Amino acid sequence: MKTLLLAITGASLLCGCGPTEPEVLGQQGEALYYAKPSAPEDDAVVKLRALKNDGDTLWCTATLIAPNLVLTAMHCVAMVTDSANCMTDGELAPGSSDGVFGEPFLPSNITIHVGAGAEEPVAAIGQKIFTTGARTVCKDDMAVVALDRELTNVPVAALRLGVGNQRGEAIRIVGFGRTEDGSTGARKVRDDLKVQLLGKSAYVDSNDPIPPDTFATIGVSVCNGDSGGPVFTTKNAVTGVVSHGASCASTTARRIFTQVASYEDVLLKPAFRAAGYEPIREAGEASGAGGQSGEDTEVGEAGAEAGGVANGAAGQSATDGPKLSPEPPEKGGCVCSSTASSQRGLPSAPGIAAIGLGALLVLRRRSKADSR
Repeated sequence: MKTLLLAITGASLLCGCGPTEPEVLGQQGEALYYAKPSAPEDDAVVKLRALKNDGDTLWCTATLIAPNLVLTAMHCVAMVTDSANCMTDGELAPGSSDGVFGEPFLPSNITIHVGAGAEEPVAAIGQKIFTTGARTVCKDDMAVVALDRELTNVPVAALRLGVGNQRGEAIRIVGFGRTEDGSTGARKVRDDLKVQLLGKSAYVDSNDPIPPDTFATIGVSVCNGDSGGPVFTTKNAVTGVVSHGASCASTTARRIFTQVASYEDVLLKPAFRAAGYEPIREAGEASGAGGQSGEDTEVGEAGAEAGGVANGAAGQSATDGPKLSPEPPEKGGCVCSSTASSQRGLPSAPGIAAIGLGALLVLRRRSKADSR
């Protein structure tokens, strides 16, 4: 059995808290290596702060995928030790005790911060956590957090569903991880990367030495604080989530990303159903693509929910049907979920009715005055 050498001693999670040594897990927030500033079109990519069950603070990256849902890594919302010796099949090496998931955090201990700056205010608080039910960080490292409110005037990212990845495919990564010069806090983007390794999945029969339902790049890119961040396709849809890697400065380390499409049934459908929304699909992808029926299915044994109240997340009534979002624009993979433009511009339907009624009353008064 060959050990997947994601680090000298194992796979390091790319979240942030605690110690301040340059290459130690625990650096707060920050940004991608050799990246450039991320523009407002990437505002769907947000910073996630979590108070862990042991009292430590954790910083990750997440993506708004509905007005009241964010997509991130499971190790950003559940207890897990810092590193793990992962095998190529996604299992822990024999005798390894690190990397095993514990209890999820309290949803209310998770806050979301919108914007590209280092000190953005709290925009929403976690209400419910959905996970893949993963046992270890080596595979299935993905989660969704339902929020306590809808974030208006914030873009919503599209998702690649029903379609896998390809070797050589161009990708774009956005995150708040540490930079090569030690700068901290700002959101950055790398758009010069390509998929180099593919894990075996329903979409490809691969023998590449990485866990199933993942893909990877090799060399310098993501760092501490980028965990949970999105990997965008050239059509600006999220196709992966940053999971783990090794030393940020390593030019030979594998950077592992969990593939979004593999978890549509077990994770995304239950989360979207609770939120009262349908996902925005990658441009050109029909609903139910790739053999999916497009209808909700029951959650399998691997699916799990933790915390919160299952009462139609973010104030949605259990009788409300799912809401469809418009197609995303060409840049940023996002679409604004806000209804504020209709409130500030043309009047709403009730407003139009009120105007019409007022006009009718004025005409009647004038008519009576003329008859006198």
